[in-house]
Amino acid sequence: MFLRPILATLLLISAAPPVIAQAAKKPVVTAATPTPDDRARQWLVLVDDKNYAQSWTTAAKAFQNRLKTDAWAKQEAAGRETFGAVASRNLKSIDLSRNNVAVIKYDTVFARKAAAVETVTLTFENGAWSVTDYSVA
Repeated sequence: MFLRPILATLLLISAAPPVIAQAAKKPVVTAATPTPDDRARQWLVLVDDKNYAQSWTTAAKAFQNRLKTDAWAKQEAAGRETFGAVASRNLKSIDLSRNNVAVIKYDTVFARKAAAVETVTLTFENGAWSVTDYSVA
């Protein structure tokens, strides 16, 4: 008498489709993933070498949507003309307080600007860090 309701309940539970909460896919950082600082430095080498087209190509979509290739190249060439070549670049800080965003600051010495702070902002998307913003102050 008590067995029949229990069996009926078990049958109903087992026949119901499983409910599995799908968590939002969170990017996974592995040992093979360059750190934000490594990625920023790789990108800055392209800019230092005046390879503006490739620096634009390797930047995040947000960067590319904000500035077209020609506009980025013209803007950066003018800035680099003013500052001159990079003499030294030292890590100042890394801010990882926002989810999937890294803000990296470097104390940089240019040929014609002795004390500058370069700021490179990266986002972690599609399994890698990509530059979304760059400025020199």
